Amino acid sequence: MVVMRMYTIIAFLMCWSLGRTEIVHMTKVFILPIEPGLFNWTLQGTKDQFSYRPSLLNAPDLPPWIHYIYSNRHQTGFLYGVPPRQHGDLELEIVGLNRKNYETRRRVVYMNIEEKPDPAKHEVQLKIDNLNVEDMFDSYRLNRLLDVFRCQLWRESEDDLYVTFLASAVHLGARHPLRPNEGEGVVLRIGSRAQFSAALQKLQDEVKPLWKLGTCPRDFKRTTVERSFREEGFVLDWCAFRLVEASSSSLHQHLPNGADAELPIDHRPLILGHEDLWSRPSKSQVPQRSYVSEFVYTIMVPMLVMIILVLILSLILCFHHEGMDDGSSEYFESIFDICESYLRSKRNKETPAVQMVQYTAVHRATNTLRSLSSQRQVLNPPSDQCSTTVSRSHTASPNSSLPRTSTPRLSMECNAYYRPNPPPYTGPTHR
Repeated sequence: MVVMRMYTIIAFLMCWSLGRTEIVHMTKVFILPIEPGLFNWTLQGTKDQFSYRPSLLNAPDLPPWIHYIYSNRHQTGFLYGVPPRQHGDLELEIVGLNRKNYETRRRVVYMNIEEKPDPAKHEVQLKIDNLNVEDMFDSYRLNRLLDVFRCQLWRESEDDLYVTFLASAVHLGARHPLRPNEGEGVVLRIGSRAQFSAALQKLQDEVKPLWKLGTCPRDFKRTTVERSFREEGFVLDWCAFRLVEASSSSLHQHLPNGADAELPIDHRPLILGHEDLWSRPSKSQVPQRSYVSEFVYTIMVPMLVMIILVLILSLILCFHHEGMDDGSSEYFESIFDICESYLRSKRNKETPAVQMVQYTAVHRATNTLRSLSSQRQVLNPPSDQCSTTVSRSHTASPNSSLPRTSTPRLSMECNAYYRPNPPPYTGPTHR
């Protein structure tokens, strides 16, 4: 017995010297600040002097229900989350780094997870647009939010109202704000064992038509209790306002065998707008899809239709090409005639009247000269023809009694052809 007490005292002294012990409750958000005092350091006023890296002992990362964030405003790191039900104790290892002299220290935090005596059965989901997660670590600000429900909307929950879920809206899938100085948004749930009040029921009926919008604008002020939250510095997204009961089917529809005891509170269906973010199946649960039918419909069917059309066209061209009348040549000739007549009429319209008269006179003179030239060639036969004709007349038969003279017409033509040119004309001279 004495030996057991000795071991207990030694273990306690080792835990006290190397780290500390934290007691957290299931279904309730815990917040664990990591400050320089945990490593026996003193803050010297330098910004970002210390950095921390928390993880499970002998593990590379934290469990999925524990989140870590470093606040530049407070120069402190924060561990926060909601312990799942029926979860054992944890040992966290936190490594601190002093960036000024690069000194590294290590601490171990023992987390004893205990079951909450009276867990919440009814929860109210809120989304605050103008705050970040680190703003909710301020106990004074958080109590002001809870007082709005304790004193006005949900007075029945005055004794046991607490936060059951806390997360950043960006971490849950929301968009970053357009202005960097605006808050990212916080999604939280507050729960109690008390029944929902008539004021909360009325408020949900009032904002229920807004659920189809998904996300309301930040300046949306169409609720009767808007002033109560604005006065305390909270801008709510009423499209994400919900009343969730622990016994409702929304908390059991994704549980195996309907057992809510094994469901972590932060893995319950969290509804932002009209989308259930926690109802998405895992990769192993997604059914496998076959693309054979899509391949047949998109490739084989068009190819089959194309082959049939090619065969039909080939048969038509092979057996009916002789009886087919190709009117393409007549068609193009008619188009050419139409275009030529159109261009000729357009050119005639653009040509002046004087130029048309000159063109007509030149054309008439050209035709006259061509006709005279043709007549001269006909009246003046070549010399070899005349000589041939004369020789034929002299070589006539000797028995013939006809005179050996040529015909008058032929003689006239030949004489006209061999007639010398007249002398040049000389006019009268004046003495």
